[in-house]
Amino acid sequence: MRKTFQRFFTLLLISGIGYLGLKIYQLFKGVIELDKTLPQYLGNIIGEIPIISIVTMLNKLTITIKYKKNVIKKHKDLDNMVKDYVIDFYPIFKANNVKVLIEELKEEKEKPSTKEKKEYKKNNKTI
Repeated sequence: MRKTFQRFFTLLLISGIGYLGLKIYQLFKGVIELDKTLPQYLGNIIGEIPIISIVTMLNKLTITIKYKKNVIKKHKDLDNMVKDYVIDFYPIFKANNVKVLIEELKEEKEKPSTKEKKEYKKNNKTI
């Protein structure tokens, strides 16, 4: 009786570890595919490819999308559009666990070239 119980417990333990491993693999695979396809999808719909950051913690998924200010004003329902896309094409992520953040893309000022720096130093010498 003891050997039977021990074999059953070992089989149950191996099955549980296998199941968890499969779920974790599906989660990682879904995040990698989402990272590849979401910018293309938004680029096709809106016309501009955004900067996307995906953070996964256990079963929570946070997607941060950065667009220019005028694109955010033009498309008010961008977060709902992304959430619907994720739920439709990636069923591994549940609707309650997906959070979408829309942020404004800050444009960097152009850095002066080395030639401009030399000319500036040449013209503005201190005595």
